[in-house]
Amino acid sequence: MFLEASSVPSDSVVEAELCIVGAGASGIAIAQQFTGKAFRVVLLESGGTEFEPGTQELYEGHDIGQPYLDLATCRLRFYGGTTNHWAGWCLPLDDIDFEKREDYPYGGWPFTRSHLEQWYRRAQDICQVGPFDYEPTSWGIRSRQIPAPFNGPHFCSKVLQVSPPTRFGPVYAPLLRQASQISVYLNANALGFDVSENEAEIRQVRVATLTGNRFVVRARTYILAAGGIENARLLLLSGKPDGNGLGNRHDLVGRYFMTHLEYSSGIIAVSNPYTDFKFCQSFEGTQPIVSFVGLTPESMRQLRLPNIRITWEYVFAPIVKASKRLATGVSGHMLSDLSRVIRDLDGLAGYVIRKAVFGDGAPVEALVLRCHSEQMPNPESRILLGSDLDALGLRKTVVDWRLMAEDKRNVTKTHRLLGTEIGRAGFGRLRYALADDDITWPEDFRGNEHHMGTTRMHSDPTQGVVDANCRVHGLENLYVAGSSVFPTSGAANPTLTIVALALRLADHIKEQLA
Repeated sequence: MFLEASSVPSDSVVEAELCIVGAGASGIAIAQQFTGKAFRVVLLESGGTEFEPGTQELYEGHDIGQPYLDLATCRLRFYGGTTNHWAGWCLPLDDIDFEKREDYPYGGWPFTRSHLEQWYRRAQDICQVGPFDYEPTSWGIRSRQIPAPFNGPHFCSKVLQVSPPTRFGPVYAPLLRQASQISVYLNANALGFDVSENEAEIRQVRVATLTGNRFVVRARTYILAAGGIENARLLLLSGKPDGNGLGNRHDLVGRYFMTHLEYSSGIIAVSNPYTDFKFCQSFEGTQPIVSFVGLTPESMRQLRLPNIRITWEYVFAPIVKASKRLATGVSGHMLSDLSRVIRDLDGLAGYVIRKAVFGDGAPVEALVLRCHSEQMPNPESRILLGSDLDALGLRKTVVDWRLMAEDKRNVTKTHRLLGTEIGRAGFGRLRYALADDDITWPEDFRGNEHHMGTTRMHSDPTQGVVDANCRVHGLENLYVAGSSVFPTSGAANPTLTIVALALRLADHIKEQLA
């Protein structure tokens, strides 16, 4: 059932077996796993069911490191969270993303991807995508269609699936509304967690509305699922007044803040404009997919490179424009266009026949590369608390996002390898848009909205905030859900992994409560 937090009597106590803070992808995925169970569940959502500027402004903060996005615009703070503007791209992390590697001093997960596979499969259903199959050949992309150098030994073709996209709020609201033992409190802002006298467990979470109503929730178990930045912020705001937050004995909460690095990296001038480019584009159908190019695991290991996703935008050959102008009778340079077409009649004829038979795209002159790279884990990149206060009286977020020289060196090394392979295969020539130094990025470079790493997972409490079960080290009944627990980011969009980890955590909590 859904309740307005403003309707709860002020200073009252709400009791439950499980309290979840945050109704985004993680919180909703966990809550719906408890429908039909005997446990009382409270799900606290900061916003309502629609966007409200006053609530959204609670995200406000500022950055002091590498310039970053406006915090009040890169996430959404109402029921359903950022799935309300999610693009729907779904892809599991690669096996190598879970590995402990010599070239990643802070990398490695406490389990393998194969361990997570059963929850990945269930996450496919929650995200409303197809079967758990990400092999290009399963989606009609044949190896013979993939020209060298994108079929080995260093680069390969990969695919991701596209959700409708699933808006977790409206899609799963009917299920939670009908669940009498699940109470979803809207406009309920968590102010912080209070601990027991021995500081070994959470005693309650304090809640407030923007209209001034305040109450507490007491539960056996708590799950913090407020997002990659807000998870760290709430932990830093919690605990005893004279402390440094919860789970922060080793000063790790908020550290290792990562995003994916996005930028245009150059242009491939192709040798043959009639090459079949079907292996790297979007495919509509019963299950939409997007194919792209990435590094092979073997090359990542041998050359000590992080993960990357490369897509491209097409610059069509001039003959296509000339032909279209002649066909429509709107050419302002008819003789020039006609001459261009006549000079390439063989190529144009081949294109027309191929398009009529196979429906392939137009001849391409160049490919503008768009990259989505993994950021190396960096303890100096972090989330902090500032001195400014929000409308609830809580200290606002300060983002100190930092890159390392290795981030730029790895990107440059990857593109040098790509350029070499493109030339070796006779595919064309790569014109770099990357400066040959450790700090200069392309003009359109940015860190995206994927917030990760701030409550990282590690079996050793001196190296991570949560353990392998996502329980906060040193606290018996507080868990964290979401991409803030990612030790490394890989190059995959995080939502599918977020949901898989949420389902895994829900199973663990059910066992504990039982």
